[in-house]
Amino acid sequence: MQITESIFSEVSSPTAAHLCCQNQLERVFLRLGHAETDEQLQNIISKFLPPVLLKLSSTQEGVRKKVMELLVHLNKRIKSRPKIQLPVETLLVQYQDPSAVSFVTNFTIIYVKMGYPRLPVEKQCELAPTLLTAMEGKPQPQQDSLMHLLIPTLFHMKYPAEPLKAAASPFNLAEKPKTVQLLLDFMLDVLLMPYGFVLNESQSRQNMPSAQGSSSSSVGGPGIPQPPPGMSFYAAKRIIGDSPWTPELLEQCKLGIVKFIEAEQVPELEAVIHLVVASSDTRHSVATAADLELKSKQSLIDWNNPAIINKMYKVYLGDIPLKTKEGSILKPEMKRESVSTRVKLKIVPHLLRSRQAAETFPANIQVVYDGLFGANTNAKLRSLSLQFVHHICIICPESKIKPLGPMLLNGLTKLINEYKEDSKLLSMAYSAVGKLSSRMPQLFTKDIALVQQFFEALCKEDADTRLAIQEALSMMVGAYSNLEGAQRTLMEALVASYLIKPEVQVRQVAVKFASTVFPPDHIPSRYLLLLAAGDPREEVHGEAQRVLRTFPGKNEKESSGKQMPSFPEMVHYIQDKASHRMKTPAKYMTGTAALPFNPATFGEIVLYLRMCLAHSAGVVPTSQSLADMQDHAPAIGRYIRNLMSGNHISFSSSSSSKSAETNPVHIYIGLLQQLLAGVGGLPVMYCLLEVVSVYPEKLATRFVDKMDWIKGLMNTNKEEMRELAALFYSVVLSTMSGDELRASLEQLIKMTKDNHSPEVQHGSLLALGFTVGRYLAKRKIRTVELHDIEQPNTAVMPEQEQLIKSTTETIGSFLDSTSPFLVVAACTALGEIGRNGPLPIPSEGTGFTKLQLVESLLARIPSSKETNKMKERAIQTLGYFPVGDEDFPHQKLLLQGLMDSVEVRHCQCIIIIYTAVTVIHITVCQAAKLNSRGASSVKCSSFTTCFTFLPCS
Repeated sequence: MQITESIFSEVSSPTAAHLCCQNQLERVFLRLGHAETDEQLQNIISKFLPPVLLKLSSTQEGVRKKVMELLVHLNKRIKSRPKIQLPVETLLVQYQDPSAVSFVTNFTIIYVKMGYPRLPVEKQCELAPTLLTAMEGKPQPQQDSLMHLLIPTLFHMKYPAEPLKAAASPFNLAEKPKTVQLLLDFMLDVLLMPYGFVLNESQSRQNMPSAQGSSSSSVGGPGIPQPPPGMSFYAAKRIIGDSPWTPELLEQCKLGIVKFIEAEQVPELEAVIHLVVASSDTRHSVATAADLELKSKQSLIDWNNPAIINKMYKVYLGDIPLKTKEGSILKPEMKRESVSTRVKLKIVPHLLRSRQAAETFPANIQVVYDGLFGANTNAKLRSLSLQFVHHICIICPESKIKPLGPMLLNGLTKLINEYKEDSKLLSMAYSAVGKLSSRMPQLFTKDIALVQQFFEALCKEDADTRLAIQEALSMMVGAYSNLEGAQRTLMEALVASYLIKPEVQVRQVAVKFASTVFPPDHIPSRYLLLLAAGDPREEVHGEAQRVLRTFPGKNEKESSGKQMPSFPEMVHYIQDKASHRMKTPAKYMTGTAALPFNPATFGEIVLYLRMCLAHSAGVVPTSQSLADMQDHAPAIGRYIRNLMSGNHISFSSSSSSKSAETNPVHIYIGLLQQLLAGVGGLPVMYCLLEVVSVYPEKLATRFVDKMDWIKGLMNTNKEEMRELAALFYSVVLSTMSGDELRASLEQLIKMTKDNHSPEVQHGSLLALGFTVGRYLAKRKIRTVELHDIEQPNTAVMPEQEQLIKSTTETIGSFLDSTSPFLVVAACTALGEIGRNGPLPIPSEGTGFTKLQLVESLLARIPSSKETNKMKERAIQTLGYFPVGDEDFPHQKLLLQGLMDSVEVRHCQCIIIIYTAVTVIHITVCQAAKLNSRGASSVKCSSFTTCFTFLPCS
């Protein structure tokens, strides 16, 4: 330094000073020329380069010119000798001198840029913080140059094991927010820079293909070279700099940035996007390091932070040109491209974690459209974009999804219509439409064409896609629940047309629409459900039956209004459809009979009509249990009588409502009879028995000429069916009198002796018991009526009494039969006779007497030879005797025998015993009251019990 000082010593006179500077520079020139080795040259440069650069601030043109000549010579010597070190540390100090003129600093940074890469790695790492410090307040190009020097050094930096200790950190950036932001922006551009990229000035944006939904075609302007994805022309140019990095060096730079972030040298919040971009790098080392760091901080990152989400959107989309002042202010060379597909594939999964991302408009919809329709998209990005649509539909609040809805729906339908290559993507698109309909049903309400499109797709697409379409339609159905007028009619036709398609899923969804879109009292949709209830596939008919057979509780029914169609309207609608179908190939042939519907559908129809009948009668309908149905008989009886009296306004014109052809009751009976004649069925038989027995005076007479058909039903192979048919036979037979009744009873007695057909015997025995029982009940009513008006009883004829007695004895003879089920039938028949009046046999004596009958039945209860069913019927029959005869002579014996029989270890028998004893007790206590009330009381009791006391199965 002494030599330096002597050379550059000051003189007092300006002219002398000028000459002195010239001489000094000449001496430096001379020394450089005499330097023979690199070591000598390096020593001279280290001593004289900083002061020589300071001479650039001289006011003398000659001095500045001489300095420039010296620097040109020096540059030539340095560039040919890459091992020569420059005084970088001194130059950095000189560069940071606030008093230095810009001319000096501009040349100083040139030698900093030249000398810094020549330094040993350790020295570079040592000076790296100084580079950051030197950036403050400097022009942008110089800052870029310093960062271009710093970034390669980061790969070699050593960081403390505890990065939270700021004192031990090589970079102290906590108080330098502007420097941090500059550095982060530069780092992000480094991470976005592809390997081996060359900025070709001849490459023009005008030749790039346009991308729908992408901003890449509109960024920049004509004549500007195409930058890498995610970068602007300016960003690419500053990263490339004067000396572009090799791919290997660029890889090291990126790894260094990841290490820098990992060491927490910058705020984590600011560096999230850097890790996301780095994790998409094409070099495995960079992507793995960034991915590991990102995973380690996953739980610490707040993915709902607007700063993080907005930055990710900014990187993903680039600078989309907007028709705003802000959009027009940005210069073409500063506008950024959207990132590559590879980076997008890393960004979108993080958007899926964020509620904030789903709510950020319009960036969310821009990402969706870019992912679905962008020029460089692929199947994986489409899939992620569709997942993002699902995310938006689920997360986005009501107020913010409203502007998104139409755009999302348009995008999804466009994708469905145009993209057929990947069934998985199609499935996701269909599901997204379904979820959108759940959030915004108002978008779909008037778009029935979309429903039709989805139904058509459900018919044609592959199995996996069909499942998604089915799910989407099931979610869409709620949007159409308030249709009216022409829209409702159109939907009816649509559902009806797809309910007959061969594809199971189509029919299943059609059932869903029929059950949900229309109100429960909507007759055409209930009819469609009834057709579906007879579908051969369980998933179709099961859903239809569930809907048809579900009815709310009483309180809910009363509060929610009409829940089922009215019985007359539904019956007439079914009749119209049945008549029409009988004229078309849709009818069903069974043997020689033709039915308007297949047996399963027809069965559901009559059960549903029975539910409508109960509902119109004012009770809660059910079609599952015959026992529950029996409780409705009184209310249904009153309603049937009202319909038959013509007081009810029929669905048809009022002038014809009383005729048998248009009265809903007659139509209902006709449908039951048609189905029963074709295929039979226990519930159908019950429904027919119910409707006829509650008003036999008017309805049973139409079956007088069909007695043989009823006998055929009594001979079926099902015991329950024979019981119901026998009861039905007795109801019809009770309308006859005189010779017709005698002939029928004698024929039944004859049939009981047909040992070749046990089924005929069984049915005949039951029919005899039910007929005699009804005869005794009617006689009791007449007796009370005559007693009320104080007239003698002349209605009893000896020949009829003898016939009843002989019939009872015939039934009793079967108690000793070897066939168990004939014994049960005889017991049941005797119980029906005893329930309706005194047994027409002697109390005591020889032969078949009341005492002998009681003792016989009591003996069977504890017997191990008898079946449980026989024991139950015996107990039930014993309990009936005092019901029909309040003066039954053997009540004490009967009661004692029943109480003694409690030891029978069969729970059902014990229950029936206690029930029978209770009934006997109530009957005895109320006998006087019943006698005192007269005929009206007996009529009411008879009407209530004529049907509800069916035999137990």
